[in-house]
Amino acid sequence: MELRHLRYFVAVAEELHFHRAAERLHISQPPLSQQIRALERELGIALFERNRRRVELTVAGASFLEDARAILEATERATGKVRRVAAGELGSLSIGFVGSAMFSPTLPAILREFRDRYGDVDLHLRELQTAEQLEALVAGRIDVGVVRGPLASPELDMGLELLVIQREQLVVAVPDAHPLAKKPRLRAADLRGETFVILRRREAPGLFASLATVMRGVGGMPEDVLEVAEMQTILGLVGSGFGVSLVPASVGESERAGISFRPLADPSPEIELALAWQASKRSAVRDSFLRVAAPDYEPTQDA
Repeated sequence: MELRHLRYFVAVAEELHFHRAAERLHISQPPLSQQIRALERELGIALFERNRRRVELTVAGASFLEDARAILEATERATGKVRRVAAGELGSLSIGFVGSAMFSPTLPAILREFRDRYGDVDLHLRELQTAEQLEALVAGRIDVGVVRGPLASPELDMGLELLVIQREQLVVAVPDAHPLAKKPRLRAADLRGETFVILRRREAPGLFASLATVMRGVGGMPEDVLEVAEMQTILGLVGSGFGVSLVPASVGESERAGISFRPLADPSPEIELALAWQASKRSAVRDSFLRVAAPDYEPTQDA
């Protein structure tokens, strides 16, 4: 028994007229009659009572009609569902993100648009440091990472692709009561000898590399360094007077009690916010997310 047999049967059962059912199905009447007879032979029962004046369902036919409709409706639902999954409109997506990404409007705007356009996708968000995200991507625990770059070659050798969604300058975060807060702009030399509160190198290689680049011109990395795991911890410690820090400019746009943010007068490297994903793993839902983030994105043919 094929699905077309059920469709033929339902059409005849609803029309109770072979000619009208054939027109509805866009086939001629003789083949339709043949298919209904073949279905009855396969079932070993009569589904219709026929005479020259009318066609009626038998008791068995009426019972079969309920199940046939249910099967066709279930098939239609399954077909629609699998097409939506293939189109990236249905499924689940796990996204990791660095906490500092939420200070910028870029990522929240992407997430908001994705939820608006793909509301049936089950979205899971996890705040993770860059290094944790890279490991989770390789292990398949998340589908997309929102990481801080630029990343060095060891990270890129993990089989990941990157898509930069924002580039921004670094700014200096200093306690309000610090003498440096009185200056409108700061040079790297002004920071020599200060205690630095920074994200650990392993968790935030991009930020650490940018700090090293800035400080290289004034003698290298500071000796007095307090390493922490979260951007919020950096802000809390700087606001409490424990040191200074270099943070993305978007972090400096937020009002934070006890902290002054000052631009750098010296040229400094840009810090990136980038999406990362496994190049070898196919995912229609992930590709839908990447197209929201970058409308020109197209998945690689061998991904």
